[in-house]
Amino acid sequence: MATPVIVGIDGSAHAWQALDWAAADALLHGRPLSLVHGSRALLRDGTLSELDYEHLDEERTALLHEARQYALKQAPGLEITTELIALEAGEALLDLSDRAALVAVGTRGVGGFEGLLFGSVALRVAGRARCPVLVVPGPAPHPADAPPEILLGVDTAHPQDAVIGWAFEAASLRGARLTALTALSVDFGSPHLRGVADRELSEVLAGWSTRYPDVPVRPVVADQGAARALVLGSEQSALLVVGARRPARRFGLALGAVNHAVLHHARCPVAVVPAA
Repeated sequence: MATPVIVGIDGSAHAWQALDWAAADALLHGRPLSLVHGSRALLRDGTLSELDYEHLDEERTALLHEARQYALKQAPGLEITTELIALEAGEALLDLSDRAALVAVGTRGVGGFEGLLFGSVALRVAGRARCPVLVVPGPAPHPADAPPEILLGVDTAHPQDAVIGWAFEAASLRGARLTALTALSVDFGSPHLRGVADRELSEVLAGWSTRYPDVPVRPVVADQGAARALVLGSEQSALLVVGARRPARRFGLALGAVNHAVLHHARCPVAVVPAA
């Protein structure tokens, strides 16, 4: 069986939007789609009566069934499975990320405060999952309506082939243009530094355009800082791709200040791809 695309389902509007993007990605890659609902409330630890547990199980099973029917309308013929897991939602998705091609989550789930731009489950999964994570914000458009532009954040000092390759493949499958952005960190007005940054970015991208000749590439050197440049660029992009170095163990985050800013403020879905 092909490695699945997994999406967290909790009934929130953000989760439905994540489902749209997860189903589209599964179709593009010819992968099955797995709909997952995780909740510690499902643990049979004696907190609830047996009847209450049965009602809860029926309710969450119905939620997954509704999500499956919705996804099938969007993508008829897609292989879709559902799974209830008696674990906190973030922990359930992290466990499954070891054997997933992609995990998709909404930025906030049920019960999230309207003033909170980014939920704890999404932050935890984006920071620790062992596979790429697609984080879909509330106002994100449907995949079919998204502009054909993918934005890639490139750290020329530490280029990550896994991240760059993921972005090129995503652009190729979607017929999209790829904007590869790096940012100057000091002396923004120096022509010498800009020339060095241009050259370094071209060197990082050199082999990828040969491997993906169908992908138009626009290299950009920004002078307003990486976080600001990526957030501004996300307003005209279908997808923003950034890299992350995962921790060896499951505590501590590996997102960095730029990725935190991007995840909290980007206006399009963000793919966080672990470095190899």
